[in-house]
Amino acid sequence: MESRETSSVLSSPTLSSPTLSSSALSSPPKITQYSKKTGRPIRRSAGRVSHKDGYVDSAIIEDGIDEPIETPSEDEDGEPIKQQRKRKRTPSPIPPPLDPVIRDDEPDDLSDDEVGMFQYKAVADRAPITLQFNIPLGFHGPLMVKLDRNLLSQLQPEGTAHNMQPQPSKRRLIANPSSEQQEEKASEQKKIGFTDLPPELRNKVYRHLFVTGPIAIPAGGGLCRSSQFLSTCKLVHSEGCSILYGENKINLSRNRDRRGAFWESVPREIGYTDSRRFLKVIGPENLAYLRDVKLMLEDACPSATPYLNHEQRRYVNDEHIIDILRILGSSKLREFTIAFHGRRALARTDTMILRYLERIQADEVSSSNANWYYPPKIPHSLWQDLKDSMTRSKKLYVKDQ
Repeated sequence: MESRETSSVLSSPTLSSPTLSSSALSSPPKITQYSKKTGRPIRRSAGRVSHKDGYVDSAIIEDGIDEPIETPSEDEDGEPIKQQRKRKRTPSPIPPPLDPVIRDDEPDDLSDDEVGMFQYKAVADRAPITLQFNIPLGFHGPLMVKLDRNLLSQLQPEGTAHNMQPQPSKRRLIANPSSEQQEEKASEQKKIGFTDLPPELRNKVYRHLFVTGPIAIPAGGGLCRSSQFLSTCKLVHSEGCSILYGENKINLSRNRDRRGAFWESVPREIGYTDSRRFLKVIGPENLAYLRDVKLMLEDACPSATPYLNHEQRRYVNDEHIIDILRILGSSKLREFTIAFHGRRALARTDTMILRYLERIQADEVSSSNANWYYPPKIPHSLWQDLKDSMTRSKKLYVKDQ
């Protein structure tokens, strides 16, 4: 049995192959060795630094041989290796001293170009002084002029002359006024303005300008030329407004034209919008000057108001008319004329507009109709009751004899 095993081993291809060799027959392989204490691999070059020839490290300056420092090496177990101690860097050399700082250094001189530029600018900024001497014909000889230095120091604006003569004192002017001053004083006394005229003459001027007949709202003709004259002063404004609004008859009626903003596709009827705006713009002070007012109550036109129904077109339901009556209730009218028009007659059931009409008080109240062919749009009994409630019992104005 042993002979068979030995023969099989010898006949194995792995051992008989010439390319493979046993570890016992060849040199030992390079196997990494480990330290018995630390267990880390041992480096053969640990602690041994090799430099090239002529290499010098500037960071390390050797002043002598120091005592070795024993540190465990990884090459051999526990054997110390001598190492040199590193020195600190030597301080840098002291820099050379700097040049002394000159504190009182003078500025550089100007060049020729700069000198010419500044001289031209200085001369150009100052206006020249011109002296004019008018010598009569036939006179010859030297002309001597003495100038005061104080006068030359004061630069006068261009195109003005300086008075070289001494000014007279105030006492001399008061005691002996010159002829020119007397003429100026006399001319000032002679000047008379519009406000210096008597009130009767001023009222005639106001009536000539402002009293032009009934003023229709809209398209009031008498109001076009009043704004510039009334804006002269407060006195003219207060006196002129009393004539403008107190001695003219104001007619308020429906405007059947249409207008609207640019973003509105359907323009709306103006109606009583301008009349209501006129009463609000003049203010309460001018509203108290109103003496004679005529109001025409009309329904809206169907062609101008397709967006309204028949009941909404009636003047009794118009908000602008209600606002006009509310404003006129605080006025001091002498005569109030009202005209009722429309498709339907005014009835006692129209309580809202009747209550606002009763608030208007005047010395004389009358009614007028534009077309006498049709029956009146208000019953006679209702008109008498309304007229009695609107007429002032105690007259506020005295009739002219």
